[in-house]
Amino acid sequence: MTRAPVFLPVQLDFPPEAARRESWGRLTVLTGGGAELSTATRLVKGERVLLAFELGRERFEGVRARVESAEDDADGRRLAELRFEDPLQRRALAKALTDLLS
Repeated sequence: MTRAPVFLPVQLDFPPEAARRESWGRLTVLTGGGAELSTATRLVKGERVLLAFELGRERFEGVRARVESAEDDADGRRLAELRFEDPLQRRALAKALTDLLS
């Protein structure tokens, strides 16, 4: 699996039933199957988020992810491990990563 350390700005949205406002963070690791996220927003294991970010020349929006784990770091930021849920989105991200790194 292609894994890239990154520092990508990312917009966080939430499903309508979550009744939460959009927020921002940074992806610190990105793979075709998931990502690591640093944010000031409180996230909990099992929560669903929708991500929007640019990777190379491509813009990804509405990338569905589930929080696999989340903890606070020493600076009070939330570090979360995300798993992408949609197989088509995972394939598109894996291709974009491969193209970017080759």
